[in-house]
Amino acid sequence: MKFAYKYLLEKYKEIYTISSISSLLYWDMNTYMPSSALEHRTNQFNWLQQTIHKKWTSKKMISLINQSEKDSTLNNVEKRNVFLLKRAVEEKIALPIELVGQLAIQSNKTLEIWKIAKKKNNFSIVQADLKKLFELEVEKATLLSEVKGLSDPYEALVDIRDPGFTIEKLNNFFSETKRFLIPFVEKCTRAEKQPNKTFLTRFIPQQKQENVVNELVKFLEYDFQAGRVDEVEHPLTIACGPKDVRLTVKYKENEIMKALLAGSHECGHSLHAQQRNPEWIGQPVNGYTGPSFGESQSRILENHVTLSPEFWNYYYPKFKSQTGVFNDINQEEFYFAINTTQPGPSRIGSDELTYAIHIIIRFELEQALYAGKLEVADLPQEWNKKYEQYLGVKVESDTQGVMQDLHWYSQYWGYFYGYAMGDIIAAQLINRGLTRDLPEWHEKINTGKFTPIRQWLANNIHSKGVLYDGLDMVKEITGEPLTVRYFIHYLENKYSELYEL
Repeated sequence: MKFAYKYLLEKYKEIYTISSISSLLYWDMNTYMPSSALEHRTNQFNWLQQTIHKKWTSKKMISLINQSEKDSTLNNVEKRNVFLLKRAVEEKIALPIELVGQLAIQSNKTLEIWKIAKKKNNFSIVQADLKKLFELEVEKATLLSEVKGLSDPYEALVDIRDPGFTIEKLNNFFSETKRFLIPFVEKCTRAEKQPNKTFLTRFIPQQKQENVVNELVKFLEYDFQAGRVDEVEHPLTIACGPKDVRLTVKYKENEIMKALLAGSHECGHSLHAQQRNPEWIGQPVNGYTGPSFGESQSRILENHVTLSPEFWNYYYPKFKSQTGVFNDINQEEFYFAINTTQPGPSRIGSDELTYAIHIIIRFELEQALYAGKLEVADLPQEWNKKYEQYLGVKVESDTQGVMQDLHWYSQYWGYFYGYAMGDIIAAQLINRGLTRDLPEWHEKINTGKFTPIRQWLANNIHSKGVLYDGLDMVKEITGEPLTVRYFIHYLENKYSELYEL
């Protein structure tokens, strides 16, 4: 009875295998690829993406999906696989294969030019190619919106990445978040109690920083037999296969905490991929829940674990020994310094309290671009304007500003919002999930035991893959719809205690 379904999964595994090859090439491009190889690499990506697209949209794939939908013998997981494949095929069919190829070529070209422009602090170097890429992305989003019956192309981008989310919902979440954050950040920065942060810029050789990051991700139980750690311009995690999940960070010899927190953040993504259900390998249900839920996993490890007082109770003596430059700094001073809020231009280097504001700025700029209210050429000016308005920060250069992130220079339009939603989701998962089921989890970290937390994440989140869409997953785990309430409560309590407000 399940002949069509089994053949359908075989067809999907072909796509999955080719996609993993593409991921491996993407990892190589970001780590060790020689610069002169770019032209051939873009040709490789073009061929791979067009081949994948042909397989997704083949008559055989569509026929097998239609047959499988009628199979009454499928269980719930199998039905979910068919549903996910059907949704993906409908979205793929909307895009001409020529457009898929053009996007692959232009995005990889723009990404490499961005690296040059960023180093030279010259947005004009990449502006023309960014405009071409954006126009292609608009074309893609417009076609998707027509298929989905949506009037707003930007809405279609959100829907394709995070089914269940809408522009209206995101704006509501962010309006409530912004109403709390902007005045609260100002309250903290004006508080009488302020930390000394100067010691955080002490020189630490890259080799020592690499050792620190490796030790941290070992504590977080990253599986080195199924991955590796390398350096890139912009930290990211790349899954090249079910047992090949590669973590990357960026090192600067006077910014140890950036490397450490990037390692923690990317380890959250890596565990999310490494701990998927082994029985579902090669099935759609074993995939990715979307940027919002995905980012919640990185932010749990980065903020709720690595920036917690319990973690530093355990780790600070080791950290001082590893780095050799903080022996004169007591733990209380160090903890306050790494958790202080200080509005600045960098998203990756931002503190936990201001982080969501960086994302809201990008989300608002994307909306304006897709609505035709903003041109690509005007991005630097509008970017700088919003930073001054929301954070009181004067952006000194485009390298610090509009060119700091790789997302717009690659195929990550309609993605940024997920970082802030990840913070909101993480707070609810911790408050209404982990704390409910494992109330002693803070004490576990205090004594250097991360295994119970990792196992909880594996059992309740990671092993469930895409069994549910993001918002449904939150409700399934926590018993209630997503709300900003827990995020605000968490930040208000933590920073009020730090600043003695």
